[in-house]
This record gives sequence, structure tokens and C-alpha cells, in this order.
Amino acid sequence: MNPKTRQILLVAIMVVVTLLALKQYLPMIQLPTAKRVQEKRNELKSLQGDLKVAKKTYQMQLEEIQAMQGLAEPFWTPLNAAAKVDQEISSEFNRITRMAQLTTAAGSQKVDIGREKNGSCLQEVTLSVDFKNVSMKDLTRFFTQMRANPNGKKFRWEYCKVSPDNPRTPNAVNMSARFKILVLNSDAMNFLGLRNAPALPTNAPTSRKK
Repeated sequence: MNPKTRQILLVAIMVVVTLLALKQYLPMIQLPTAKRVQEKRNELKSLQGDLKVAKKTYQMQLEEIQAMQGLAEPFWTPLNAAAKVDQEISSEFNRITRMAQLTTAAGSQKVDIGREKNGSCLQEVTLSVDFKNVSMKDLTRFFTQMRANPNGKKFRWEYCKVSPDNPRTPNAVNMSARFKILVLNSDAMNFLGLRNAPALPTNAPTSRKK
């Protein structure tokens, strides 16, 4: 085979390979024609509309969840799955009294957990306290802390009695008080999207004294 014939044969093979390659990959190549550009614009415009609708829907759902969670503000939401609810409430109450410079060393404290009612998302916890020989200034700080503290507002006053330590020659006062705290159970917290809480105990009421 002379060189000229060989050259023509190579050119023919290259043409065939080129045609096969174009047939394979040409459909994948989309030239930016005016029609294709307009189609892409319409597609992006549609996606932007879908995104706006999705954002609006998400915002509405978020507002609904926040409104539902706002309903839980008056109730106690357990924080620590490892701690008992009565201990958690007692600890927070002691923290408030320390901030008021009125320590429970001045008296006694008792926490009772009631049974969870069937069909109820709440459990009642009762806290009873007795303070002996404290000043009215101390009690005023305590009342102020209870009103100002977000958790203090969850202690609902059931009973309060303030009396002089000595009817004839009073130097200080005694106070007996009872609070009721309504605790959300784990099902209610999950429904409201709050922190996953432990299931509250449903056994017989227990007491703890200090």
C-alpha cells in the first residue's frame, strides 16, 4: 500500500470515529439558543415561586409551634432526665431563696408528688416550706425574687401565713407557705417540641424533708 492510499485510509477512519463520537455526545451538548435560555428562565422563576411558598409555610408552622410552646410557660418542664422532678423543683426553690438571702436553714421544706391523673398531661407537685425567725426585710426580698424569677412564677401560691415569732415582744416573723407546681409530662413536651423529658413517676406520693 502506497503512502497516499494509506493516508486516505487514515483520514477515512478519523472521519468515521469523529462521526461516531458526535452521534454519541452531541445530544448531551445543549447550545444556549434563545429558546433554551427562555426555558431555563421560566424554570428558575417557577422554582423561586416554590421557594417563596415553602418559606411562607415554614414561617407559619414555626409561629404555630412558638405559640404552642408559649402555652407551656406557666408549667414546669423537667430539665434533667437523670434527676427526679421533686429534687429539681426543690433545688430551684433553694436557689431562689439563696438569691433572696433567705436560706432554708432557717426552716424546713417538704416536697410531695401527686399521682398523674388519667388523660392529663400534667402532674401536681406540692412544695411546703416553714421559715422561722426571719425578718420582714428577708421576706420582702424573697417575695421580690419569686415575682422576678421566671421559674419562681411557676410556683403557684396555695397558702401563706406570716405571724410574729413572739406575740408580746416580736423580734422576727415566722412564715408557712404551700406552693403547687404543675409539671408537664414527657408526652406533652414532645407534642410541644420541647426538650425530651423523662416520664414523671406515677407511684404513690412521696415526701422529702430538710
